[in-house]
Amino acid sequence: NIEIEAYVTLPHGGAIENGPAIVVPHGGPMARNYAGFDWFTEFFANRGYTIIEPNFRGSSGYGFEFEMASVQQWGGAMQDDLQDAAQWLAKNHSIDKNRICIVGASYGGYAALMAAAKQQETFRCAASIAGVSDLELIIKKARRFTNKEVVRKQLGTDTDKLEESSPINYAKKINIPVLLIHGEDDRVVDVNHSRNMYEELKDENKVVEYIELPNGNHYLEIEENRLKALSAIERFLSENLSKPQMN
Repeated sequence: NIEIEAYVTLPHGGAIENGPAIVVPHGGPMARNYAGFDWFTEFFANRGYTIIEPNFRGSSGYGFEFEMASVQQWGGAMQDDLQDAAQWLAKNHSIDKNRICIVGASYGGYAALMAAAKQQETFRCAASIAGVSDLELIIKKARRFTNKEVVRKQLGTDTDKLEESSPINYAKKINIPVLLIHGEDDRVVDVNHSRNMYEELKDENKVVEYIELPNGNHYLEIEENRLKALSAIERFLSENLSKPQMN
C-alpha cells in the first residue's frame, strides 16, 4: 500500500452535510500541490464544494521512485489514486459520494477525461481545462522540439499502449457529462486535443460542451478568459451536482 498525501479545502463552516465535492488532479504530472492560497480551489470552496487535491503517484517531492511512477503510466495506477481520493473523501467527510465531479487542467484535464472513460461509477461529471486527449498527438508534435526524447521517455512509443491510454479513443464509453475548455493559442497542449475530443464525443451523441478561449494560453492568463472558465465550470458543476442522484 502506498500512502498518498492530499489537501482538502472545506467550504466556510465545514463540509456541507450530503453536499457536493470535487477531486482536482494537478498538472505536470511531475509537479505537486502545496498548502497555501489557490484561486481555483478557493473559488469553488466559496460556492459550497468540498475539494480534495491528491498528490498522486508521479507527483514530485516524495522521492525519486514515487515521481518515476508517472513514466509510461498515464492512465494507470496514478489514475486509480484519484478514485481512491474520492472514496477517502466520502468516508472521512460528510459529503454525498454520488455527487463528486473531477476537474483538472493540463495533465489534470487528461486525468479528468480518463476518469470519464474508466471511473464513471465514482464521478458524476468531468471537466478538462487545456487537457491532453491524445498521447500519440503529443509524440507527433514533439518531433519538432528539442525535448522530443524526454517526451518519448515519459510516454513511451508503443502505439498500442498510447492508444489505450488516450481518452479520445473512449468516446463511445463515456456516459457522464463532459466540459472541455481550451485556449486557442495554447503552446503547451495543442488546442486540437480538445477540438478533436469534442468532435468524437459529439459524433457519439454524448453530453459535452466545448468552450474555446480567444487568444487563450495554457495558463488562462487573460483575466476575461479565467473568469469565463470559472463561470462555465461553476454552471457545469451546479447543473450536474446540485441534486442528489435518482436511482
